[in-house]
Amino acid sequence: MNFNKKFLKSRNFVVCVLVFMLVVVCTINYQFSKQSMLETSSDLEEYEELLSAENENIDVDKEEVKETANENIDSNIDSQEIKVVDSNKSEAEEKVKETTANITKEMASKENMQKDTYFIDIKMNREKERGELIEELDAIVKNPSSSKKSIEEASNMKLNLVKFREAELNIESLLTAKGFENPVAYVSENNASVVVDREKLNKDDVAKIFDVVYTQTKLPFENIKIMECKR
Repeated sequence: MNFNKKFLKSRNFVVCVLVFMLVVVCTINYQFSKQSMLETSSDLEEYEELLSAENENIDVDKEEVKETANENIDSNIDSQEIKVVDSNKSEAEEKVKETTANITKEMASKENMQKDTYFIDIKMNREKERGELIEELDAIVKNPSSSKKSIEEASNMKLNLVKFREAELNIESLLTAKGFENPVAYVSENNASVVVDREKLNKDDVAKIFDVVYTQTKLPFENIKIMECKR
């Protein structure tokens, strides 16, 4: 009986010890778990803050990219508009030069001079080329992209064409009155060309023609070209 009591006491003691150890282990484990959770939570917060900052940077970068792209687009549009406006002036000048070159080339062509209809053809070609030039100048004046300067230049060129045409008619009329048959004249800003229906011109004839052309154009003699074409 005494043995049993001792055994029970001994067993109870062991159980108590085990229970105590279990409590201690659980407590220690809980503390470690709590500490680990706190560290994990702290890391998570730092990660979320970092992620949020990166998202903000990304949003800022997107806005900067959009602004840069818009600026580039606006710049390209402005450049294109400037090119269009600036090209109007050179286009008008080139067209005037081209018209002058075409008419003077047709007037001086030996092949054309062999034709019975030479004088009529040259006058018709002159009017045709001038008409096309006026249309080109009108297009510049009516173009919404044309600058004020370009419009003024094109308008002045049109006025000059009227003056040149008037000078040509006066030259032809005055030369006819002086005995030259079928005269054809072409006047541009810096030059004048005249063809008369003569096989050979003498010095007096040349002097008369120079005098008439100079009176109507005020161009120097070296800028006046005189040609014969006997029909």
